[in-house]
Amino acid sequence: MTDSDFTRYMSAMAKGDRESLRFIYDEYLRLIFAVVYDTIGQREEAEDVTSEFFIKMYSVAASYRPGNGHKRWMVTIAKNMAVDRVRKLGREALVDEIPESPNSRESHEDEIVNRMTVQQALKILKPEEREVLDLKTVGGFTFREISEMTRRPMGTVTWLYGEAIKKSVSYTHLRA
Repeated sequence: MTDSDFTRYMSAMAKGDRESLRFIYDEYLRLIFAVVYDTIGQREEAEDVTSEFFIKMYSVAASYRPGNGHKRWMVTIAKNMAVDRVRKLGREALVDEIPESPNSRESHEDEIVNRMTVQQALKILKPEEREVLDLKTVGGFTFREISEMTRRPMGTVTWLYGEAIKKSVSYTHLRA
């Protein structure tokens, strides 16, 4: 989506057009969820904040000012909302809970093993590596844009991305 398309949708939302919100939601749901999840680290909370983000975006549509890149604007808001949620929760450790399985004990144990494998995979990347990897792969940002958003030198951003890729590839080969 171009900046001009985004501006047009935001203007329409400011006039009450909910269909425009759907277009933006469809285009950016994955990006916003990735940014929020990287900050919070807990799926249910990240889903809640992501939903709240799009509700907030609809309510502040009239105040949107084009010119600085709409993706950067959205990521900044999403990240701030996620940080606020972490503060609100009192910085308590957020851990995904495994729901009771209505099936047999074996399927419940399989679910635990599968969930642990995902958690282990997430643990191999440092938070800053996960952030850069998500912004690059999910968000489609350039290294320069990521550098500006994260306030890190571009060399550091490219190094973090390279490290994340190396670790991911190594982990994938170890698991195969």
